Order: sequence, then structure tokens, then C-alpha cells
Amino acid sequence: MNEKYKPLFNSFTFPNGINLKNRLVMAPMTNFSSNEDGTVTDAEVEYYARRSNGVSMVITACTYVTRNGKGFHGEFGADSDEMIPSLRKLASAIKAEGAKAVLQIFHGGRECPPELVPNGDIVSASDVQSERNSAKAPRALTGEEVEEIIAAFGETTRRAVEAGFDGVEIHGANGYLIQQFFSPHSNKRDDQWGGSLEKRMAFPLAVVDEVKRVTAKHAKDPFIVGYRFSPEEPEEPGITMADTLELIDALAEKDLD
Repeated sequence: MNEKYKPLFNSFTFPNGINLKNRLVMAPMTNFSSNEDGTVTDAEVEYYARRSNGVSMVITACTYVTRNGKGFHGEFGADSDEMIPSLRKLASAIKAEGAKAVLQIFHGGRECPPELVPNGDIVSASDVQSERNSAKAPRALTGEEVEEIIAAFGETTRRAVEAGFDGVEIHGANGYLIQQFFSPHSNKRDDQWGGSLEKRMAFPLAVVDEVKRVTAKHAKDPFIVGYRFSPEEPEEPGITMADTLELIDALAEKDLD
């Protein structure tokens, strides 16, 4: 083996004590293979099992935390306790091959196809239509609904713990709901969840806080919490690198893995 590649096979230990056998991680990749009811298919489980032998950690494709957050056909769900057996099947298949299993948790926001959410009711930070998906303009979430979605990220984290996952990754990237709150393009709110850069960060940071709170309450063993972000976006006005550096500073204070 070329000497420069050897460090890739060194182990890595997170601050929380979880040890990875090497530095090779399978990134979250959408496979559009789940059942219509949101449960995983046997083919999907086999897909993950085949790829879990050798890498130290597998981050799953994203799973929706509420029924109105389903972002694409063939996405698996984690929005109710009825989904725990499905989630457990996925976590077990990954871990049986020797990799840590991390569940990516998400809400599609204004990028959700209307036919996949109840009553076609697309929601987002504000009623600004996506430039990436011209299907339908979203409805702005009420303050109470914002709190409910934050709580749903926590409940999905609890289900991940109960299903045997080793951690979760909060999906704050790719133009989905968490990024929609952070973006000046999609967030035109004038309440506690929008306006200044600091207020646009409030929703992402509240989700992190809730996930961390639930982890501390329910996880008996060390549990990984990560956050995925997109540094910039093409829309005008959109997220800039300067905005993202502010977000990173705030996330760095949250003791994420």
C-alpha cells in the first residue's frame, strides 16, 4: 500500500468515546427504494449491508421527521413509533457488518412534492417559492408549527436511539427546511425565527439543542450527533460564506461530534 494512504486505515475516537476502526465513512446517498408507507425494503437493507463491510461508519439517506417533510418518492420514514421496527432492521444490518450506523434526519420543507405530503400542504419558513422546484409555493409555518417540527427532530432522535443507531446527522444542507430557515432567500419572517442573521440561525440551533437534549435523556451509551451544512447557495439573496462562518462558530459551541 502507498504510504500516504495508510492514515486512512488508522482508527479514530470521537470525544464521546465512540471508536471508528478507520477513517472511511459511507456518505448519505439517496436510493429511492423504500416502501410507499415509509418502511425500508429488503432490497434497501441489502444495499446498506453490502456497503457496510469495510467502512467504519455508514450515514444513511435522509429520513423525514414529520409526515409533511417527505421530500421524495422512495424515502423511508421515522415520523412515528410504528417506524421503529423498520429503522431497527436498517441499523442492525449496518452494525452486523462492523460499521457504526448513523441516521440522517430531515424535513424537506418547500422542496417536498405536493403529492407526498398530507393535503398537498407544502410548508417552509416563509411563502417564498423555490427556484429549484417550481411545483408549488409553500405556506409559512406558524410559530406553533415551528416548535412542533423542532420537537419532531427530537422524537426522531429518540426513535434512532431505540432502534439501535449509533448516532444521527442533522441535515441542514441541500436547500431543505433547516437551510430554508437559515437562508435570506427563503426566510422573510419578522418573528423570533427570522430577520437578522442571528434570528435566521435560531431554528437550526434550536434543532441541535433539542437533539442534544433528547440524546442526553434517552441514550444510555455514547451517541454521535453531527450536522451537515451547505456553505453557499446560488439564489439571490442567498447564504454566503460569511453567513456560514457565523453558523459554524455557533455550531462549534454546541459540542457536536
